[in-house]
Amino acid sequence: MSSSILSGKFLLGFLESYPAAVSVFQPDGTMVFVNQHGCELLKKSKQELIGKRVQDFVADRAMAESIISRIISKGYVETELSVTQSNGDALGVRLTGVLVKDGAGKPVGVVGMARGTTTALGKSTEIALAVQRILNQLPEARMLTVEEVANELRVSKETVRRWVRNGQLPCIKLPRGIRIPSEVIKDLIRLNLR
Repeated sequence: MSSSILSGKFLLGFLESYPAAVSVFQPDGTMVFVNQHGCELLKKSKQELIGKRVQDFVADRAMAESIISRIISKGYVETELSVTQSNGDALGVRLTGVLVKDGAGKPVGVVGMARGTTTALGKSTEIALAVQRILNQLPEARMLTVEEVANELRVSKETVRRWVRNGQLPCIKLPRGIRIPSEVIKDLIRLNLR
């Protein structure tokens, strides 16, 4: 394939027809291209996306900055994050980010590909209702982070995560982590004191 074929129209056509959400952005996060799948994912038009920063569409802006920094320093990152759709819902996506360099090795941009979605999380969706149902059953409960549970039980955060993974510790998984009802911890302490 000659180098003239691998230019302009061909590359844009390839990115546009790629069977996943693809965006191309500058090292500062400014979007210069997004394909139709990317528009559908965010429920926005190309005009609403091009020229805006990727950080504006990620639910956790600091996490977006961190991911871009990691892509620039390592050249390639696979991660999960939440993006905010135009209707305000947050959608979990599995993202692959690849650094693009010019002939001199200078970073010129990043290609981001959403390789699939995880769970759709609306402001008043089923997950929010499920959380509320659990809290209604435990009127005195408040939701604890992994760190709070680890401090309360005097174990490491990894131990808490392992208990969650093994199903030993009931929890609610949210896009920004795991929350554990305080009543579950009180019960666990009561059982272990016996």
